[in-house]
Amino acid sequence: MSQISDLEVDIAAALDRLRSAIAARAAAARPLPEQQALLDRIAALEDEKSELAEELEQLRIKRDKDVAALDDLIAQLKPLIQET
Repeated sequence: MSQISDLEVDIAAALDRLRSAIAARAAAARPLPEQQALLDRIAALEDEKSELAEELEQLRIKRDKDVAALDDLIAQLKPLIQET
């Protein structure tokens, strides 16, 4: 019976060490508060960058339309200017 008791104690100690190792690994995997703040800021900046890229694309499309409209207007005014 003593051998079984000793084996149970050894198994319990091994399980405790295993639980401690898993808890330590999980704690090490969590970012520090400063790191988490930086990660949050990076995510916010990436979102803002994405929004700005979309806005830039819309502005480029608008610019292209405006340039085309100006080209049409110049083409229409050119004959009138030449007549004077």
